[in-house]
Amino acid sequence: MLPMRMVETIDRTGAVGPLVGIVEAHRAGFAHRAISIVAWNSSRTRMLITRRSATKTTWPGFWSNAVCSHPLPQESSLAAARRRLFEELRILEVIVPAFRMYYGPVRCPISGVFEHELDYVFFTQLAESASVRPNPEEISAVQWADESQLLIFH
Repeated sequence: MLPMRMVETIDRTGAVGPLVGIVEAHRAGFAHRAISIVAWNSSRTRMLITRRSATKTTWPGFWSNAVCSHPLPQESSLAAARRRLFEELRILEVIVPAFRMYYGPVRCPISGVFEHELDYVFFTQLAESASVRPNPEEISAVQWADESQLLIFH
C-alpha cells in the first residue's frame, strides 16, 4: 500500500498551513497548493489539452489543460510543475511561471469532492509533432485544440 500523499493547506494569501492528506483535502474542501501547465504550440494558436483518466477522483473523464497536480510538501511550484510534466506526459521542456489564481471551492459533479486551490499556472511551448506519452493512470487522451475547438470542450 502506498503512503498517503500529503498537501500543504494554504490561506487566500498563499501562507502555508498544516499538512493534510490529499484525499481529505478534496473531500473536505481544504484550500491547498496546486500547479497547472498550459502547453502552447510555437505560434500560440493551439493548446495541448488532456482528458483526465476515468479513474481520477477529481473530474474523471473531463478535458483539461496539459497538467494539473499538486506540489509535494516543501516542494516549490516550479519543481512540482517540471516533475509532473514528465510524470504525466513524459515531456522535458522549459516551463515559465505565468500567473497564480485562487479558486473554489468547486464541487466535482461526478465524485462530489471539492477543488479549492491556490493554483500556480505555468506555460510551456511544444512542437505539435513532439512525442507525448501520457501516463494512463493520469491521462486517457491528448489533443491539440485551437480557440474554436476549446469552446466545444467548455
